[in-house]
Amino acid sequence: MAIKIKLIKNNIKRSSSYGKFFAKAVSQGEVSFDDIAAETCRRNGISEGTIHAVVTDMKDVVQRELCKGRTVVFPGLGRFSLRVESEGVDDPAKFSIRRHITRILCGFLPSGHRGFHRQITYEIGEGVMVEWA
Repeated sequence: MAIKIKLIKNNIKRSSSYGKFFAKAVSQGEVSFDDIAAETCRRNGISEGTIHAVVTDMKDVVQRELCKGRTVVFPGLGRFSLRVESEGVDDPAKFSIRRHITRILCGFLPSGHRGFHRQITYEIGEGVMVEWA
C-alpha cells in the first residue's frame, strides 16, 4: 500500500520558498466507521453491534475526560487534548473568557519515537510507501 502525492507550487510571495514545489498527499477517498467496524468484526470475531457500542461509549468517555482538561493517551495511536485559541489583550486583567476565547480545538499528536538525528518517526506512518498520484 502506498499514499499518493502531487506537487504544489508555493505562490506566497513573502515566503522564502516562493516558487518552489512541494509534495502534497492526495486523498484516495474516505473510509466510514461502519467499514472499519466490519473489518474489525471479520478480524476478531466480534459483532458489529458490540464494536459500535464500545466505540460510542469510548467517545463519550474520551469527551468527558477531555472536558476535565486531561490528555487522553492511546498507546500506539497517539494523544488527544483540547486547546484554546484566543484574541490577545494588552492587560491580563481585561481578559474575558466569553469575549476573547475564539474557539476550542481538539489536538492529536500521533505516537512516535526519536530515531537517528533526533528525527521523529510516527508509528501510524511506519512502513508507508509513497508514489505519484
